[in-house]
Amino acid sequence: MRATQSGIFLGDDRRALLARLQSLVTDLSAPDFPHPSSIPVIIDKWEVSGREVPCLLGNSFGHPNIVDGHASISSELFYFDPEGGIARTISRWYRLGTPSNPQI
Repeated sequence: MRATQSGIFLGDDRRALLARLQSLVTDLSAPDFPHPSSIPVIIDKWEVSGREVPCLLGNSFGHPNIVDGHASISSELFYFDPEGGIARTISRWYRLGTPSNPQI
């Protein structure tokens, strides 16, 4: 990844990154989080993992760019509520299915 005047970061230019971050701020500052049943993207057999940032690993369903049931690694994880069944990455909300290790 190279630094440029447009602020390339995570594959986006600065304006695109700011729009994604603003969407995250809007979601996390809302008075109520969405009900899990209203979140179209499901991550099943999930676990919290790490790369250089926290993320989710699992099998995605309903994701706009990943074939249903295929393994996926999410973007950076900003909000995680396993008891509530939801998580928010920089790019979208996820409804949490079954954890890969149910003892979590």
